[in-house]
Amino acid sequence: MSVLLTGAGGFLGQVLAERLLANGVTDLRLNFRQPSGHAVVARLAAAYPSASVRSAQANLLDRKVLPSILEGVDLVVHAAAQTKGGAADMTANSVVATRNLLQAAGTAGTRRVALVSSFSVYQTEALPRRAQVDETTPVETVGVEKGAYAYSKIHQERLFLELCAEHGMETVIVRPGVIYGPGGGAMSARVGVSAMGSFFALGHGCALPLTHVVNCADAVAVSALRAPAGTVYNAVDDDLPSCRQYLRQYRREVRHMRVIPVPYWALMLGARFLVRYHRRSKGQLPAVFTPYVVRSMYRPFTYTNAALRSLGWNPIVSTHDGLHQTFAYLRAQDSAA
Repeated sequence: MSVLLTGAGGFLGQVLAERLLANGVTDLRLNFRQPSGHAVVARLAAAYPSASVRSAQANLLDRKVLPSILEGVDLVVHAAAQTKGGAADMTANSVVATRNLLQAAGTAGTRRVALVSSFSVYQTEALPRRAQVDETTPVETVGVEKGAYAYSKIHQERLFLELCAEHGMETVIVRPGVIYGPGGGAMSARVGVSAMGSFFALGHGCALPLTHVVNCADAVAVSALRAPAGTVYNAVDDDLPSCRQYLRQYRREVRHMRVIPVPYWALMLGARFLVRYHRRSKGQLPAVFTPYVVRSMYRPFTYTNAALRSLGWNPIVSTHDGLHQTFAYLRAQDSAA
């Protein structure tokens, strides 16, 4: 089986390439947007000498170059996306790039496509407190209320399903929670935000749906290679900490911060004020934390990886070890800075 992995130069993509090879892929093409993936290809080729590992450099926004990287590909694992920046850039690099890729894959006769999506697509705003977020949770119909990233992922998923159906390609979707690990960032917005020299704690006792980058990559690889067509899986680890526990351990093992707890009621009050001011000022202050976002992200929910485990997947890195690894990396980065 010939596999093309997009986003191979990213935080998840580099680990995902290794997990695909570890799960038995012997013909792997790694798509990099820029011609800078030679070291990754060389490292993987040395670690898996019996496999063919090649670079497939292409910008997914350039439709003319895509047929050449998709020729003879049986499975596409689509992990390329833009997680930061303006709304236009995120839409282009998540939605438009996906359209170009799938149209080219359909023409090339690709049989199967696995998409790395996000928890942000779930419509959690109306769920009761402590409800379980799983693969049966409804998906947002529009998503514009949740910000540019969620909007781009919601529309990416919708387009993905439409185009794969049009071209008769099998689909698998993996929706990771908060991906973390050495090389990644320190704080999810679910925990809180830094501003004016302080850290405003927002998540408090809510469970933080962490997935270590190795566990997430293995979940995507296992799902892409083994899952029945048309299935969806949430990638989340065991023994999830609360946002408060994560923040406490970060302050103990990485660095001390001035923390200002923001109660849920105060966050909701501030969100309502921000929306009103946004309207009155005609957009001078962006309405980032709207009441819709607050209800979606900062109420307590539970999470499960039972569907993934039904495929035979198990976490490789425990949450205990993953947090210590990550905080050791962040402490070293903080010291170096």
